[in-house]
Amino acid sequence: MRKGKKIPLSYSIERAVLSDVLPYETPIIFSNRHFYEFLVKYKIKYCAEENQFTWINCKDENIIKEIISIIFDAHGVYEANKKKLNSNELRKIPFHYKIAHKENDFRDLALPHPKCQIELVSFYEEFKELILHYSKQSSFSIRRPASIAKFVYSNTSAGKDGKGDEEDMIEEYNKEYKSLKTFFTYEKYSNVYKFYEDYIYHRAEKKFNRLLKFDLAKCFDSIYTHSLAWTLFDKQFVKDNLDKIPSTFPGKFDAFISGANYGETNGILIGPEFSRIFAELILQGIDKKVESDLSRKKKIHKIDYEIYRYVDDYFLFYNEEETKEIILETYKVSLKEYKMSFNDSKTIPYEKPLITEITIAKNKILNLVRENIEFKIRKEKDKEDKSFPNNVPNQDDLKPEKKIKVGDVKIRCNSNKLITEFKTIVVVSHVSYKDIMNFTLAVFKTVLTRNIKKYQKHKRAMLKRQLSGNLSEKEKRKLAKQESNFTEYTIEMLDFIFFLYGVSPRVNSTIKLVGMLSIIIKTFKKKTKVKSDEARYSLYYQFFQINQEKIFKKISDEIILTLDRNKLREHVQIETLYLLIILKELGKDYRLTANQLIKYLNLDEILDSDNKSYDPKRYKFKNEINYFVITVLLFYLKDIKEYRGLKVVIKESIRKKIGAIKKGQRTKYSELVLLFFDLIACPYLKENDNKFKKEILTCFGVDKANHQEFINFVERQRYWFTKWDNFNLLEELNAKSSLEPYS
Repeated sequence: MRKGKKIPLSYSIERAVLSDVLPYETPIIFSNRHFYEFLVKYKIKYCAEENQFTWINCKDENIIKEIISIIFDAHGVYEANKKKLNSNELRKIPFHYKIAHKENDFRDLALPHPKCQIELVSFYEEFKELILHYSKQSSFSIRRPASIAKFVYSNTSAGKDGKGDEEDMIEEYNKEYKSLKTFFTYEKYSNVYKFYEDYIYHRAEKKFNRLLKFDLAKCFDSIYTHSLAWTLFDKQFVKDNLDKIPSTFPGKFDAFISGANYGETNGILIGPEFSRIFAELILQGIDKKVESDLSRKKKIHKIDYEIYRYVDDYFLFYNEEETKEIILETYKVSLKEYKMSFNDSKTIPYEKPLITEITIAKNKILNLVRENIEFKIRKEKDKEDKSFPNNVPNQDDLKPEKKIKVGDVKIRCNSNKLITEFKTIVVVSHVSYKDIMNFTLAVFKTVLTRNIKKYQKHKRAMLKRQLSGNLSEKEKRKLAKQESNFTEYTIEMLDFIFFLYGVSPRVNSTIKLVGMLSIIIKTFKKKTKVKSDEARYSLYYQFFQINQEKIFKKISDEIILTLDRNKLREHVQIETLYLLIILKELGKDYRLTANQLIKYLNLDEILDSDNKSYDPKRYKFKNEINYFVITVLLFYLKDIKEYRGLKVVIKESIRKKIGAIKKGQRTKYSELVLLFFDLIACPYLKENDNKFKKEILTCFGVDKANHQEFINFVERQRYWFTKWDNFNLLEELNAKSSLEPYS
């Protein structure tokens, strides 16, 4: 490719199902990428005006109709390559699941039904420009849709300034990205902490002496979906024209949002990006009204006060207490009209210097790293003595000291000291662990990644020289000692990382932990290609087996300890599932035993009428397990003989889950639809001529005559929502990181 040339690459409109419909907190083996490929391949479209699905003609027409009926809950009479929906087929039941949020509290996330996901594609296609228009109403918002995201690649050095950071949580306006994170680009910040470090924040601090931080109480749970029309039009106008509203933009957005939540109008789904857009449009209308009301009260924005809102987090800069009270009162009145209110426990005042507790803690953590982690490699040329004494008359006779071929590696890291000082930072800064968990893990990932790269480069160079016979025995011993020191350094880092994570395991921090572990595993598994003669290359492990085993055993021991402390519970089911996948990456020598899995899964032993164990022992889950637990466990167990009994337990749980819903209602449930397609595609459920898969097909009403043809079609697609095999952890983590939400 010619230097400086930009090649625009575009996804089809269906790309919204990649970026705007899923919560971030899902297992690493789950994604919508293969569902997206299915939609594009068969040109499956939803037309809102006609309320029907269409697709291209193909040789598998009968099976496509069966799939459409299940995946989109669209049953009944079909025309050639289209299906018109009935009114009772519009509302769908999302897959709700909980993640740990606060101590003894949970956050309810939702994964919308596939029918609603493709309905969003149609909605975006029709209304994307109006979404952008109505996102420009507020002077306060600092996270709002700004344009349609572009997929472009630039090879120019000058273009680097405009290149998006892969750590950005969302697309930022006027930046380019390798992969699309969201359907829209956003102004102005991909992360709320970027605001703290920006000129705008510092300028406001110069102008004003005080800052008040506040947010809304259960914002998404409080939103009344009909209130979008009140915001964009006028509440009285809406009430006077109820018959006209359903055909308008806010009416259709309202219908989509409530339909995705099975008709609920109080509260919206938490997790998908489209919910944040819906909330943003309502909050923009409130901002606009508040600014107007304050202007009438002689309080002018940018003069008497400044407000910045990041989703539902507000930053109010002011000087006079009277101004603050007037603003809060005005907001309270406007929010009440929309059935919303302040979260009083998170209303925090600051006076100059305007620095938050979290910012103080972050700065202390950066200092902690600088002062307690040292990693230096002194290159050979730095060790060559080229200086000459001043009192030697003839310097031409002097020669520099002989070049030492193995440079010095200086490493310093003490996990006990890091842990003690980190706990001190938490206490002194008046923050909680969860407030700075993700930031700290991100900082340590950066440090770890940078030092691994430095050491790998050094080790590769030394290995090539060693294999070429250019190192003395003394230098070889020095190189081996350096490798041992680097291994110990990595173990110290793992000690601290697992301490930090173990305080309060959450999905976000689990994903960051797994990111670091995957880099370490890849490093210690890696082979270096070295030229052995003119035509051949040979591969050599970068690390001795003993050092690899030390690292892998450390990771395995820490994970087993974590799983032992965090057994599967009713409302905490996906927080630690990622760790099973890491254990799988370590290899078969680090598999959990069946008894260890039984303990982690918190299984109950089944007893007979005499209160004795079944023979052989049988188990059952104490609580119903969700779709994510089922798929991750099947991914981990595969066809391993030791786990056959556990697979029987999982199959029984699947039967129970499906059987709990009436046969004609099952395809309304997002969880059951996702589970259905992943089970049929699963390569680890082929026993006894697909007996279990055919049982599942019967449960969903697929004609027995079509069973094998249906299975063949689904298996040809290979993956639907779960990546069962050919799994590359680092690739999947990179794809995952591109979907991280605001924070």
